[in-house]
Amino acid sequence: MENPRAPIARYLRERREAAGMTRAALSESAGISPGLIQKIEQGTRMPTLEALTALFTALAVPEMIRDHLVSLSLADRYDPAPPTLVRRTDQALVDGISHPASLQLHPTFHIAADNAAWRRLFPGLEVGDSMLAWMLLDPRAKTVLVDWEQQTHLCAYAFRVMGPGLETQARIAELVELCSRAPEWERLWTTEPESTYELDDPVVRCRDPRTGEVTTMSIHSLGASLMPRRDWSLVVYSPRPERPRKAPRRPQTDG
Repeated sequence: MENPRAPIARYLRERREAAGMTRAALSESAGISPGLIQKIEQGTRMPTLEALTALFTALAVPEMIRDHLVSLSLADRYDPAPPTLVRRTDQALVDGISHPASLQLHPTFHIAADNAAWRRLFPGLEVGDSMLAWMLLDPRAKTVLVDWEQQTHLCAYAFRVMGPGLETQARIAELVELCSRAPEWERLWTTEPESTYELDDPVVRCRDPRTGEVTTMSIHSLGASLMPRRDWSLVVYSPRPERPRKAPRRPQTDG
C-alpha cells in the first residue's frame, strides 16, 4: 500500500483546487503557513492532527473522509487488522438481521457475507463480488437503485479517494480494469459528485426487484474496532423513518 502521506497529500491538493483556492487563501483560512501547506501537498511532511483539523474545516471536508485521513495519519501507530475471516458467529449475526445486511470490505465494496434480504434486494451480487462493479456492470442495478447515477458516483468517489491508503495498487488496478468495462466509468471515476456530504448520512432509494415498490433506506456502515478486529464493516440498509408531519396551525379567532 502507498505511504500514507501520498493519499493525504493528493486529496488535500485536489480538494483545494476543486474549491478554487490558492495556497495563500487556504493559509489565511486555516491559519497554517503557505510553506507548510506546500510540504503537506507534496507529501514531504505529515500534518499534525491540529493541522489536519484546520485544513478540514477550511476545505469543508466530509466527516467520512476526515475520519479516513486521520486514520491514515496514525496508521504507523497501530498494527493492521488481521486478514479477512468470516466466522460462523459473524454469519449468524448477518442472518439474524431482518433488513438487507452484508459484511463489506472497504473501499472496494467487496462482499464477504450477506443475508437473504440482501440477496433478494440485489440479485446477481454474490459473495466475493464488488458491489461497485455490480452497480456498473449488472443491468439490474439501474432498476434496483432508483438514483443509480448518484449512488454509483459516490461509491466510485469513495473508492478513488480512500483506495490508495487502504488497498494495494495491484488490487486497485484490478477493480478499475473491471469497472472500466462500463461506458460511464471514466466520467464517474475522474469527477467529484455534486454533494460529497451525502457520504456522511447516506440515503438510497431502492426498488424491490419483485414487486417494484420503492423504499427510501438509510445505509449504516459499522466497523469492528474492538476485539476481535475485522477489516470488514457491517452494512445494513434499513427503511428510513418518515419525519413526523407538523400539525396544521389552527386559525386564530378573535375573542
